[in-house]
Amino acid sequence: MRLIQILLLCLWLVSIPVYAQLIPPLPSTGSMNWGNWSFEWEIGDENKEGLVIKNVRWNGTKILHKGSLPVIRVKYRGDSSSLGDGCGPYRDRIHEGNISFLPGQLTPVIGRVFDDQIFEIAIFAEIGGYDIYQAWYFHKSGRLEPVVYSSGWSCDKDGNEDGHGLDHKHHPYWRLDFDVEGNSNEVWRIRTKNNNSVEVFKYPEEWNSWKLADDKSIAWTINKPGSNSHVLIRAPSNELRDEGGSPWFHFSSKDMGVRRYHSSEDEGWIFDWDEHLGYKNPEWLPGEDVNGKDIVFWAVGHLSHQWTQADEDNPEWHSTGLTIDVVSRTAEILQLTQMPLHYTERELKRRSNNIHAKILQLIQMPLR
Repeated sequence: MRLIQILLLCLWLVSIPVYAQLIPPLPSTGSMNWGNWSFEWEIGDENKEGLVIKNVRWNGTKILHKGSLPVIRVKYRGDSSSLGDGCGPYRDRIHEGNISFLPGQLTPVIGRVFDDQIFEIAIFAEIGGYDIYQAWYFHKSGRLEPVVYSSGWSCDKDGNEDGHGLDHKHHPYWRLDFDVEGNSNEVWRIRTKNNNSVEVFKYPEEWNSWKLADDKSIAWTINKPGSNSHVLIRAPSNELRDEGGSPWFHFSSKDMGVRRYHSSEDEGWIFDWDEHLGYKNPEWLPGEDVNGKDIVFWAVGHLSHQWTQADEDNPEWHSTGLTIDVVSRTAEILQLTQMPLHYTERELKRRSNNIHAKILQLIQMPLR
């Protein structure tokens, strides 16, 4: 049945122009210069962290020491009676044991160039009933995008004949060890409210944050104290965090967490299915100082996948991700946060569909 579905889709795909150019097979570890970017990569097999990028530099200046994807947490709705109801919950982690090879693929890592402007480095994994495509996009404009694409189901109807027990959410957790112009950094939050007022806050200590119902948008910046060079982090497609009570019971209750860097905490995802991001004192105790310190930025995605019979018959791809822009002047930050991202939720879904098409084409054709 799956092969028939792919073949039917391929009849539709022949009319879709492909703007991606494959590059020679990439090894499991390596380094790359692309435009003004330079970086290294590896498969984080030791701690099951997916495709890891390291020592990321823009115009020769270090931006990111290490970026990884330690876990994708998944909760099914079930009958909505408790946190543990429904299939799972799951802690999906990508490693050599579940990375799949497409026909003609010689190495686990895929590299493609889009319109000579964007370099994609990615891996394809199969975890339970899911197909997972984890990618990093390096734009020549100075933008870095981590994106996760997911398709499929890891549950049957679970006693719900209408299928709504299959509704679920994916929550990718990116661990981003920023070193913007060195490892002494500060982290700021910028909330733009629905009335267009702007609230700016610098984190004094380890902290968790999330988008509020009256926020038009939320963004974060990271910089070396006193420097005008920042990275600006936004999540254009992110949904609101899981609220308490039925049906999600605060399963994933934050959009980000800033933590003081400790090498002992660079260990993948050690928490159980019902545990949140740790490495922080309880709320009633002060967190560690992060002002002008070596920090880790955890970014959390929220991606709903609602059951339909059509999706079960022909699984669709769903995606979520971040935009990380290198900003050279402080004055640009507020200006950028007031402007709509050119990469909107509609664009994200469009590109998700295009990636789906390209993946299916790659499955049918040997990589060259």
